[in-house]
Amino acid sequence: MVYYAMARKKKKKFSYSLLTLLGALGQIFKSPVVLSWALAIGGLITLTAMSVPKLRATQHPAADFSVTFSSPPIWLNKVLLQELQDKAKIQLSKTEVSRESLIQTSDALAATGWFLDVNQVRWVDENEAVVDATFLIPYARVLDGLGSVYIDDSGRRLPLRNGEIVDTKYHFITISLPQFDRPQRPGLQWNGEDVMAALDVLKLIYNKPWALQVTEINLGKWPSNKSLTLISDSSSRLNWGSAPGQEKSLESLADKKLEWINSMYESSGRIDLNSSSEFDLTNPTRVYRK
Repeated sequence: MVYYAMARKKKKKFSYSLLTLLGALGQIFKSPVVLSWALAIGGLITLTAMSVPKLRATQHPAADFSVTFSSPPIWLNKVLLQELQDKAKIQLSKTEVSRESLIQTSDALAATGWFLDVNQVRWVDENEAVVDATFLIPYARVLDGLGSVYIDDSGRRLPLRNGEIVDTKYHFITISLPQFDRPQRPGLQWNGEDVMAALDVLKLIYNKPWALQVTEINLGKWPSNKSLTLISDSSSRLNWGSAPGQEKSLESLADKKLEWINSMYESSGRIDLNSSSEFDLTNPTRVYRK
């Protein structure tokens, strides 16, 4: 009887504590602020659960979904674009759908070297994933002892590929005979003032109507006198001289050199006056033709 009485007493004490706790919670939830926060948190949890209803704890075969890039550049070769989409697809199909698998896919794409940044890989629904990424944009080709490789406007090297990288309808000027070897891996900047000087000239002529007639910026004279030479599609050589802003005493400035080329183009429709000649643009008073 003693033990029975003690048990009943503990049971009553527990029931009383439970009622007290429930009463306290009821008083708390009478507060509009607390109730608002509770409803907001509950709503977020519900929305999160509803946003990926069929994706959690699932694993997709690669054939069951598609991967696209949100803003693929128009210059990008279509086959290369498909290869990058397939890489993301294969990576996503290896693991169950999760935040970790999206991060792993983002890292795998970044490791290809084609991107300045892979911002996000995300599921739109159970049938499609989208990649938000910033591509390295080819600005010029550099021709060195190992062949040709693309660089962006900051001199960062793009990857190599067996096949086209850019759509063949786009024109890229080649920077030839750089002093230093190419960077060891994509994304690294090319060493040397000569390549950067060539890029500075390229930025001045890039949007000119006659830019398509320039095939090459030759750096062969850079080691001896730090000058650059433009080569036309008819093999004419236009001695540009020093890098923009680095002109020597009595050398014509970059604006004057552009003026000389514009004048020749307007008079003949060609930057080389329809000839295979050599032109010196460095004299501030006139263009010398050799």
